[in-house]
Amino acid sequence: TENMKIGFISIAFPEDLEKSVVGIYKRMHMFIQAMKAMGELDMLFYVRPGLAIGREYVADMEERLSKQWDAKIKLHLCNLEPVKQSKGRWQEYISPALRIENLPPYQQMAQKEQIRAALNLMEMRPDILFIHRLGSMIPVLLSKANHSRVFFDLDDIEHVAFQRSIKQPPLWPGKRMFYLRLPILKLWEKRAIRYSKTTFVCSDHDRDYLTDVFGCANVSVVPNAIRIPKEQELTDTPTLMFLGTMTYQPNVVAADYLIKHIWPTIISAIPDARLFIAGSKPELLSSFAGNPAGVEFLGFVDDLEKLYSTTKVVCCPILSGGGTRIKILEAAAYGKPVVSTTIGAEGIGLKEGEEILMRDDPRSFADACIQLLTNTDVARKMGHSIRSAIAEKYDIDAVSRTIQNHMLNN
Repeated sequence: TENMKIGFISIAFPEDLEKSVVGIYKRMHMFIQAMKAMGELDMLFYVRPGLAIGREYVADMEERLSKQWDAKIKLHLCNLEPVKQSKGRWQEYISPALRIENLPPYQQMAQKEQIRAALNLMEMRPDILFIHRLGSMIPVLLSKANHSRVFFDLDDIEHVAFQRSIKQPPLWPGKRMFYLRLPILKLWEKRAIRYSKTTFVCSDHDRDYLTDVFGCANVSVVPNAIRIPKEQELTDTPTLMFLGTMTYQPNVVAADYLIKHIWPTIISAIPDARLFIAGSKPELLSSFAGNPAGVEFLGFVDDLEKLYSTTKVVCCPILSGGGTRIKILEAAAYGKPVVSTTIGAEGIGLKEGEEILMRDDPRSFADACIQLLTNTDVARKMGHSIRSAIAEKYDIDAVSRTIQNHMLNN
C-alpha cells in the first residue's frame, strides 16, 4: 500500500501554517495522516484570488508542508476566481439559484481555470482520488471526467448549514430569498455523493439524514478526531471560555449571542467571573467595541494547553452550521465540563446531564454555566464523564485506521 499514488483536492489551503489550526484544517490533517502511510500525495489546493503562486512559492510551500505533515507530497496550486459583486436582484437572488457556476462561494471554483486544474490532477491517474469538501468537488464534477475510486469528505452537510445560516444575523429584508438556493445546493451534493465510491460525514446523525434524504447507501462515518492529551486539574477560578475563529460566521453569531444575552446573567450572579473569547479576528464581533465587563478578547492563542488550564467551563452556544464541533472534543479531552446548544453538540452522541449540559435559551444556558462555575465537584465529575465518553471513539489513531480500511478495502 505504501506505493499508492493518491490524488488530493482541497479548498482549505494552510497558507499560514501557524494559524491554520481551526476545525476545517484539523479534519483535513486527520485524513492526510491516514493517507500518507498509503503512498505519495499529489495535492491540489485552490487558493485565494491574487495569491502569487509562482514556481518558487510552490516549491517553498511544498517543502514546508512536507515537513509539517511528515509526508511525501507534490504540491499543485490554482487560484480561485475573484468574488463577483452582485448587481441587482437577478444576480443577487435568482441567478445563483439556477446554476452552480453562479452560486457563491462555489462560483469561485466553478470556472475554466479551476476545472482545468482538477482535470490535470486526474490525468495523472492516481490510484485513489480524495476530495475534501463540496467546494473541491464542484470543478471535478464540471470536468465530466471519471475516476473509479473517489473518496469524498463532505464534512458539513452544506445545504443544512446554509439553511440554518439564513435565519441567523445579519438579517435584511431580502435574505429569505436565499431559500431559493437550496434546491441547486442539494442537487450538487447528491451528484457529489453519487460520483463517489464512499462519502464520509462526521456523525451517525449526518449519515442517517443523507441516506434518508438522498437514498444513497455509500455514506460512511469518519468522526472528527483528536489526540487525547493528559487530563488537567480543574481550576477553582470562575472562568468561562468560548473558542473559535471569528472568520467563520456561526462563531460570530454564537460569540455575540453569548456576550449579549447569556453573559450578563452570569456576571450578575458571579461578579468576579471572567469570559475568555479566544480565536482570531475578535474585532469582527459587534460586541467587541463595547468593552463588556468581565470579557477578555484573547485573539489567536498559540498555547491552547495553557488556555485550557486556566478555564473552568467551556461553552458552545452555536446556533447554525453543521458537522460536529472539534471545540467540544478538545474541551472534553482536557476534562473540561461543557455547556452547549443542541445544535452545537449535534452528532457527538453525549448524554445530557451526565456528560454535557445542553441548553437552548439564554437563561437556562446561563444557569447551567453558573452551576458549573460555582460547584467545582459537579464540574469535575462532568469533566471526567465527558473525557471518558470521547476518549475511545474520537482518538485520532483509531480513526486513521478506519480511514485506511475504507480506502484499501472498498
